[in-house]
Amino acid sequence: MSGRILVIEDNQANLELMVYLLEAFGYEVLTAQDGGEGLERAVSHRPDLIICDIQMPVMDGYEVVRKLKSDPALSHIPVMAVTAFAMVGDRQKVMEAGFDDYFTKPIDPKEFLKQVEASMPSRTSGR
Repeated sequence: MSGRILVIEDNQANLELMVYLLEAFGYEVLTAQDGGEGLERAVSHRPDLIICDIQMPVMDGYEVVRKLKSDPALSHIPVMAVTAFAMVGDRQKVMEAGFDDYFTKPIDPKEFLKQVEASMPSRTSGR
């Protein structure tokens, strides 16, 4: 596996777990601890995939995905929500907001990595 993934997460323990798992499977990982920093990193580094928490300081995940998807230079980047929101209707709300995928916390390492792999853009599509 390879590719550059930006993880935007304000909870240090969750951030460290995701970084550990992704790096162990060969991904290059960039991090940000709030939505504003995450948006800046997305603009400057153009990752292959963005994993974004919903509840964060400065700018929440909904605002991050709205800004990403409204920017023609960034709108093609898949954005996966990783959130504690797991009530009925939360998945639909997240997807309608513009996220391309949705994963709930607490993180199950096997399922998380399987979903990340499925969310990564194809490397054979000429990108």
